[in-house]
Amino acid sequence: MRRKRYFEQHIGHISTDFIFILILLCVFAFGSLMSVILGANTYKSINADADSNFESRTTLSYIASKVRQSDEIDEIHIVHKNGVDALVLATDDNGEACETWIYEYDQHLYEVYIAKGTPFELHDGIKMIPSYGLDFDIDDGKLLIITSTDASGDNKTLTLSFRTNQGGAS
Repeated sequence: MRRKRYFEQHIGHISTDFIFILILLCVFAFGSLMSVILGANTYKSINADADSNFESRTTLSYIASKVRQSDEIDEIHIVHKNGVDALVLATDDNGEACETWIYEYDQHLYEVYIAKGTPFELHDGIKMIPSYGLDFDIDDGKLLIITSTDASGDNKTLTLSFRTNQGGAS
């Protein structure tokens, strides 16, 4: 009898303490797990945004740099070729008229550097970086408006003011 009473008192007491500690441990484990899951989702979101910004900004910066190098009177045009709008930058390379074509093809930014009038296909260019939409517009020969779309469908626009007058689309 004594043993039974001793057992009931101590096991009952231990049982309540044990259950409390077990519940506390479960709450801590659940909180830790939720923190890790939320942190991982936040990291994925930040990383996806960074990749998207990199692709769009790199595209826009690259084109802006090329345009600034070729900003001469009537040397920048938009040409429609095989269903694609291309930005054509004319240059003089040691007395030979050359053109740099920048366009989006097969979800990538492409560039091709050729002698003026040389026939080429869109796939002949150099594949640069992923691109999910690229639009060019020359406004009154004074502004070049470039719109780049990233993988998530967000548009980023860059407007460049020419130092010289341009001919526009052809």
